[in-house]
Amino acid sequence: MKNLLNKLLLILLVVGIISCQPEEDQLLEENLILDEQIDTQSLEKNNSDFRIVCSIEGIPEGFVVEEYLTLGNCPNYNLFLGRYNAAIVTRDGTPRISRAGAGCDDNYCIWIVGSNFEDNAYVDIRTTTGHNIIGTYRGSDRVQYVNAQGQDVITLRLRTQFERNEFASRGLRIWVVNPEARKWGDGRTVRRPGGNGNDDDGGPGDDCNPICP
Repeated sequence: MKNLLNKLLLILLVVGIISCQPEEDQLLEENLILDEQIDTQSLEKNNSDFRIVCSIEGIPEGFVVEEYLTLGNCPNYNLFLGRYNAAIVTRDGTPRISRAGAGCDDNYCIWIVGSNFEDNAYVDIRTTTGHNIIGTYRGSDRVQYVNAQGQDVITLRLRTQFERNEFASRGLRIWVVNPEARKWGDGRTVRRPGGNGNDDDGGPGDDCNPICP
């Protein structure tokens, strides 16, 4: 009798385990479906600062990878590094200076050519020997436009005699700042040349008329 009871308890235990297994599998499946729905919603959101891209799309220009993923709704070919088929990417808000120099007839203006400048980008100026900002040019203190080559351009006229003296002697360090992204590009040293006209770097582009604020 005791052996029979033990057998019955064992059978009931096995049946209980088997009956619970589908529920766990169903719960896991529901979670996977939910995750996939969230990923799809993220893909459809596709806003300006954050998105999830499949590997077949590649990394959009102006974006950087935050994390690689494997998603069920992305094809498994043309994979990213590590054989991931998707990635979380965010917009790279860092402005980039490609070249800069002196402008205007008296060479006391600075022109900056680059990319990824926000519409309200501004310029911080330091000496070549110090860390303190000696001048900030924003709003109407600078001119910003896109040239014929599709490059971002900022030009400004130095305001103070101290800035002009440093510009003519040791040069100045300039930073373009994107206030919304809260990022800035690497500092660039510019110096006033001895003669008149633009710096040897060739000016900001073909449309040089608006370079003097």
